[in-house]
Amino acid sequence: MAAGQDNNIPGSDLPGSDLPGFNLLGHDTAERIFLESFRANRLHHAWLITGPRGIGKASLAHKIARFLLHNPPNDQSGNPPNDQSDNPGLFAEEPVADSLATDPNSRCNKIISAGGHGDVIVIDRQLNEKTGKMRAEIIIDDVRKLQGFFAMTSLDGGWRVAIIDSADEMNRNAANALLKLLEEPPKNTLLILVAHAPGRLLPTIRSRCRKLRLNPLSAEIVGDILRRKYPDIPPDEIAGYATLSDGSPGLVTNLIEYQGLELYIQLLDILATLPQLDVPLVHKLADGLATKNAEQKYILFCQLLTSFINRLIRHVAAIQSNRKSPIIPAFDGETDLMIRLGQSFPLDQWGELWEKIIIKTGRINLDRKQVVLNILTLLNQKLNQKN
Repeated sequence: MAAGQDNNIPGSDLPGSDLPGFNLLGHDTAERIFLESFRANRLHHAWLITGPRGIGKASLAHKIARFLLHNPPNDQSGNPPNDQSDNPGLFAEEPVADSLATDPNSRCNKIISAGGHGDVIVIDRQLNEKTGKMRAEIIIDDVRKLQGFFAMTSLDGGWRVAIIDSADEMNRNAANALLKLLEEPPKNTLLILVAHAPGRLLPTIRSRCRKLRLNPLSAEIVGDILRRKYPDIPPDEIAGYATLSDGSPGLVTNLIEYQGLELYIQLLDILATLPQLDVPLVHKLADGLATKNAEQKYILFCQLLTSFINRLIRHVAAIQSNRKSPIIPAFDGETDLMIRLGQSFPLDQWGELWEKIIIKTGRINLDRKQVVLNILTLLNQKLNQKN
């Protein structure tokens, strides 16, 4: 069973089971919706799980797959799962399962965890054999594997489950191939699409799926996850990481590995000099992010910068509307800086600036140092226009 891109992240699965599909936290509503559909014998053949990256979408998909393989369609008939005689159809009577949880030590789960269960398949981006690099897209050949998979009979008379992670990475040909499968789904099969940006999917694909939207986790839940996953990290750092995670435990992996707290402090120190930008300080940061081995740290910097502006907009909007701010500061003085910068020009212009920065930082082929210099210079120029 291949690992999906949203799997094995701090928070998806707690210590004691680092495999996808166990101990998912913070998404009780989504789990309940699926379980109620299962219990009511109205299980849709395709589900679309959406939400920000790193919050456990793929882990939920794997949890559903494990649950279904433990609860085959004919297991309520009194027949063993591998006995096809007198199969009454989808269900003989209402299923009695009251949770999606399964025993990690069950024979079924051990086979799934070992990657040897023939009734579950994961479709994701694959290595390009010609270039030796990971493809940027899921191609039609990847999706075509589902045709043979769904054409086969279940090994034990149960469900056959396919997970596409992530579906918004399919190219046009792959998406069209998937659409044909969605139009005529085989009996006792379930297709789960994980999507970070569902708007990129064909409308006809979205319309054929039942949707499960996962929301970012609370800082309290993320903090609890981190304390269990990283017991040696000091409490004050845990609180900082939980705040910067934006409700996404998956982001914390990079924050910890690439000294995200220190990087965020560097960013705040630079932003605090606006509108008289400390150019030497900017060059020092940009030089460090432009080195050969700093690509992931550069990506993290881009995430932190766009996150700061997003948080700034939300904080200032709340203050201006006399509402309680939803923003919890990661460091002393952070929200004061947001107020000072955010009130320099209208929030709608901050929104436009945020979108421009996202576009600039998303162009991976550009010179990293120049991108950092250009973005921070752009911010400085914008503030100077209002001063």
